Parts: sequence; structure tokens; C-alpha cells
Amino acid sequence: MAPGYWGSPTSTLDWCEENYDVTHFIAEFWNTLSNVSMIVPPLVTVFLLIKQQLEHRLIACHLSLLSVGIGSWCFHMTLLYSMQLLDELPMIWGSAFLIYNILMVEQPPGKSNIPLQTVLFLYCAIVTIVYILCNYPVFFQTAYAIMVLSMVVSCIRLIRNLKKCNKKIFLVGVAAYALGFFLWNVDNGFCGILRSLRDLLGPLSPFLELHAWWHLLAGLGTYLGLVFIADLRCTILGQKAKIKYWLKMWPYLSVDMNTDDPAGKGSKAIGNGVMY
Repeated sequence: MAPGYWGSPTSTLDWCEENYDVTHFIAEFWNTLSNVSMIVPPLVTVFLLIKQQLEHRLIACHLSLLSVGIGSWCFHMTLLYSMQLLDELPMIWGSAFLIYNILMVEQPPGKSNIPLQTVLFLYCAIVTIVYILCNYPVFFQTAYAIMVLSMVVSCIRLIRNLKKCNKKIFLVGVAAYALGFFLWNVDNGFCGILRSLRDLLGPLSPFLELHAWWHLLAGLGTYLGLVFIADLRCTILGQKAKIKYWLKMWPYLSVDMNTDDPAGKGSKAIGNGVMY
């Protein structure tokens, strides 16, 4: 097959989807398109968080998911090594924002933790430098897995210690992410079988693009985790927050900024510009 618009792949990874099979301009069409789950929801949520005057660190978490989605879109569209780094490195640095936000969820507005910030920065910097030097995907995947497990364990600790939290949305998020991870492994381990099955399915073959399903489910799982933490944070600050559903399907956080609850002093502080 002749090289597509972006030329021959230079990335260290090339997934099971056949390159330039749908269009000359996108190397992996379905793996690219599926990143909408990591682009549209956080983009819309950032607008809502700003409108509701919530903390900067909640906004930063959603922007980190957005950056991963954009990077992954560019990577799968081009299969270039530079775009691969644009996909993978934001996963490490973005996870650091999430971990920090989770571990600081019970702290008052404006409170920062310099030692924690330093540890997370050093971890991300070391992983970045080592990965660029060695170009070993398993190293990156292990480093990222450690961060994901840290987030899950930290959230479980919060659920055990705090009564007022939305366990359901957290569990659904973890289940979606775990299912996506399972499909990612199937896609890696049984690529030959999947390609044969896709040839038989014809127009239904996109349903067996399992790496694309990984994007959709991982994006959903991460987004639900962000909704869980944002809802918990608002509860701790005494804000009247409620998880609503757009079209009775897609969850988002709605905050009543007019609360007169005495516990809402944290909310008032945020509204006055203390948004860290």
C-alpha cells in the first residue's frame, strides 16, 4: 500500500486498525474519530466550570483530559513519532493534575501542597526524560499504570472515609475504564483474528476496532472520575451541587451559586477569586 497523506509511520507503535483504509488523509480513521470522547465532554465542562466560577484546579483536570484527546487524535491521524509523544506525555502530566486534585480534595480553598507538587513534577519529568531517551513503550505504559492505580486507590480511600460521595458514578467510571483496558489488550493480542473477522463483517467492521472502543471507554471512565471528584469537592465546600444528565444520558455537574448555606463560605471564597 502506498504511503498516505502523512507518509510512512515513524511512531514506535502501530495499532491493529489498517492504515489509510478509510481515507487518504487519516492513518487510523476510527482510532482518530473515537477521541471525541476525550475532547468534546471536557471542552463543554470547562465552559460550565468557568461559568459556575469553580476552582482552577478542577478546570485544569478537564483541560488535561482535553489535551490527551487532542494528542491522541493527532497521533492516530498521522502515526508520526512527534505526534505519539504529543499523545503519550500529556497522559503522564495530565494524570499528575488528577492525582493532585484527588489528594487535595478535602483541603480548604487556596491551600497548596508544595511537597506533593514537587514529587509529582519530578516523577513526570523523570518519566518524560527516560522515555524520550529509551523509546520503550512498556516503560511508559508501566509508569502510566502506576499513576492510574494511584488515582483509583486514592478515590477508594475517599469513598471509605467520606459518606457524602457519589459511589455509583465512580464505580461506573472504573468499570468503563477497565472494560476499555480489556479491549485494548484483546486488540493487541488478537490482531490477526480481528482483521479476519472485520473482513467478513464488511460495513459492520468498525464495531471490531477495539482500540477505538478503548478510547471511547477510557474517555468516559476518566470523565466520570472527574465528575465524581468535582461533585465531592463541591460537597466538601458546602456548595449545592447536583449531577444532572443531558438527554437523560450524559452526566454533568450543576452548582447552585446562590446558596446561603453557612457551610458555603468556601463557595463564596471561590466566587471572590480564590480559585486554585
